[in-house]
Amino acid sequence: MELDSSSMNTDSDQTPNRPSKLNLEVKDASSDNAELSSTPTMASSASHQHQSLLQQQLSPSMTGPRPAPSYSVMNVNIEKKEDGPGSRCGHTLTSVAPVGEEGTPGYIGPRLILFGGATALEGNSATSPVSSAGSAGIRLAGATADVHCYDVITNKWSRLTPFGEPPSPRAAHVATAVGTMVVIQGGIGPAGLSPKDLHVLDLTQQRPRWHRVVVQGPGPGPRYGHVMALVGQRFLLAIGGNDGKRPLADVWALDTAAKPYEWRKLEPEGEGPPPCMYATASARSDGLLLLCGGRDASSVPLANAYGLAKHRDGRWEWAIAPGVSPSPRYQHAAVFVNARLHVSGGALGGGRMVEDLSSIAVLDTAAGVWCDTKSVVTSPRTGRFSDDVAGGDASVELTRRCRHAAAAVGDLIFIYGGLRGGKLK
Repeated sequence: MELDSSSMNTDSDQTPNRPSKLNLEVKDASSDNAELSSTPTMASSASHQHQSLLQQQLSPSMTGPRPAPSYSVMNVNIEKKEDGPGSRCGHTLTSVAPVGEEGTPGYIGPRLILFGGATALEGNSATSPVSSAGSAGIRLAGATADVHCYDVITNKWSRLTPFGEPPSPRAAHVATAVGTMVVIQGGIGPAGLSPKDLHVLDLTQQRPRWHRVVVQGPGPGPRYGHVMALVGQRFLLAIGGNDGKRPLADVWALDTAAKPYEWRKLEPEGEGPPPCMYATASARSDGLLLLCGGRDASSVPLANAYGLAKHRDGRWEWAIAPGVSPSPRYQHAAVFVNARLHVSGGALGGGRMVEDLSSIAVLDTAAGVWCDTKSVVTSPRTGRFSDDVAGGDASVELTRRCRHAAAAVGDLIFIYGGLRGGKLK
């Protein structure tokens, strides 16, 4: 099974019918679309090999940073109730690259693939390993292995029925796109921790197909609440999470360009995150990964963001991102659009969620500051800015949730599902 395919051919029904809700953010028209190809590219310069990665990659810009944008609800079309994912949490939402040239025969536009998650809640229980925020916990018996596809062009949900043996039902797993494939690992379901296997949903054919990829090495093993991202369009990195005993801080890498596939444990230089779970990991197009937030071994929510990147000489290095997040958080969502990491929602523990304007935060990696919907809130260089930007209340209400999922397509950020006030969204 190849992990570097970049084409697919599938039919899409463009007949709009029943509306469903999806949260959406419209970004600046001037920003470039993020590249989603699987061509290997790494961005560290040889002349900068011995500099701090965040000094060279998170350097301040000359222009002032912009505040975080606003979100709104959009109506999405579904034909049958089962075509839409419905309310759920602990799922993944993965952006899959378009295929072909727009306007040519066989072109298929960008899509979002939603997998798994929990569709039922139970009372908060200390025995539930995924229960932590709000008055309700995930009922593991309600975990699913459903696959739903959102067509960005036709604004329509559909339920996929792939060939092959699917992964077991699960929540709190990870999913990452490699070209037109979605790689899934870990999670927890009705039978406990999901197996260590690496599953791939291959979208290169008319009908998707599940594959189980053979990978050598011990690898990350069974765990949940961890993170995974494709770095430099080549390296799958799996970090942290919980193995059923404790939070972890280990880093595993799989080189998708080298065969046989093999997990390799990394020992990055620099100061990395503490053992934690429910963080987010997002890869910038130039090969920089940012791990944001999480919950430590004492159940304390974390605020720092950490950058991880690979030097040309093969060394990996952690560095703390500049600035201070508007709020610590875990079970949030985060995606990159160009140089801005967009963070939404999250939990604080004890039934509390991130509140007020802090629910929406942006780490502007070009300026080295965190922003919320009103202003730039932190800067290690010049202190607090005050841009007096209006609005944001509706966006705050939409994004005050946890255990949701987010994905970016070009200049758009999509948010789906989650948990708020003890209710599934």
